[in-house]
Amino acid sequence: MSLVALFLVIVPVLATTQKVEAAWGNLGVYNMPSKMHGTWVSRDKKSVYNKIRITKNTITLTHKHKAKGTLSANDISPQENVALITVYAANKYRGAWQSTLQNAEHSSLSVSLIKRDDSSNYRGQGYIYEVNAGKDLQTRYTLQGNGSSQKIFLYQGERYLGIATVKQIVRFLNKINCDAEISHLQKKVTIGGSSSSNASATDDSKNDAQTNKSDIPGDVGIFTVPANYRGVWYSNDSKMELTAHSMIVNGDKTQLHHQASNFSEKQRQSRDIQDKTMHIAATNMTNINGFSGIFIAGWCQFAGEKTVYALHQEKGQPVLLEIGTAGGLHDVMWRSPQLARKYAHTKFADLRKLGGIAAE
Repeated sequence: MSLVALFLVIVPVLATTQKVEAAWGNLGVYNMPSKMHGTWVSRDKKSVYNKIRITKNTITLTHKHKAKGTLSANDISPQENVALITVYAANKYRGAWQSTLQNAEHSSLSVSLIKRDDSSNYRGQGYIYEVNAGKDLQTRYTLQGNGSSQKIFLYQGERYLGIATVKQIVRFLNKINCDAEISHLQKKVTIGGSSSSNASATDDSKNDAQTNKSDIPGDVGIFTVPANYRGVWYSNDSKMELTAHSMIVNGDKTQLHHQASNFSEKQRQSRDIQDKTMHIAATNMTNINGFSGIFIAGWCQFAGEKTVYALHQEKGQPVLLEIGTAGGLHDVMWRSPQLARKYAHTKFADLRKLGGIAAE
């Protein structure tokens, strides 16, 4: 019998004890071959033992002792909350959440706030939070309540995955000791365009709405562009810059504000309001055909096509998709004019479902 075969026969019998005599059925004490004597260290992550010492008549098994984590369910910062949710969902549900966590190793972990519409089937309260690490995988969650008993509802797109409280998430992660991973990840989190935004409350509409309010009818506050959208984007024949609160297209600046849901048709038709809002856009986060992005429309616009700017990735580079609500994909914008020219006429297979120039 080979050394490996002998070891496999003996160890299962002894697996319930720490130190035992090596026995061979009813034949008495078994003398272990001298070439098996010594200390053996396991490199197998699945093994429950990390050291085995073999002498002439005994085998000593040393259990692996993995320290439990020390994460607390109390006084959690918004960034830590996002990190806890992401690591938990990646381990619990894998799939898209696991991919988002892996992508975060090479990117920031940004959280966009999506306002619900009347047809939303999402549970919980307030905004829908979408976690993104450079690639739109629609990993989302909603919240209900506060503190350690706060409920987190987890989704992939509109598909409900499950629910857990903050306390349950922390208990789960402490069992697999995720302290270092959470500490590292939370430093990469930006929420709603800011690393200090609150993603733990049940409704964060007051974070950017109700600030810098103008006297224009229907204005409920300035819109904050998520950090990973900001900067200059180029298409083959134009460029656009997104700042914290504005959009600049070929030198023409538009302020971005939230618009009240009760802004009336009569107000939209007011010539006075139309004149005052020529450079103000109604803005929000939304979802269109599986892509999450910034929804922008004229302040007094009622009918007609609106535009959604969605982050995506092509050729290993971040791109900003310009999607019309009525006419499909209008443009693919890049971080440099060189890339914009290089891929100006490229058709990307993963964008065909959007129609427009992607299907031409």
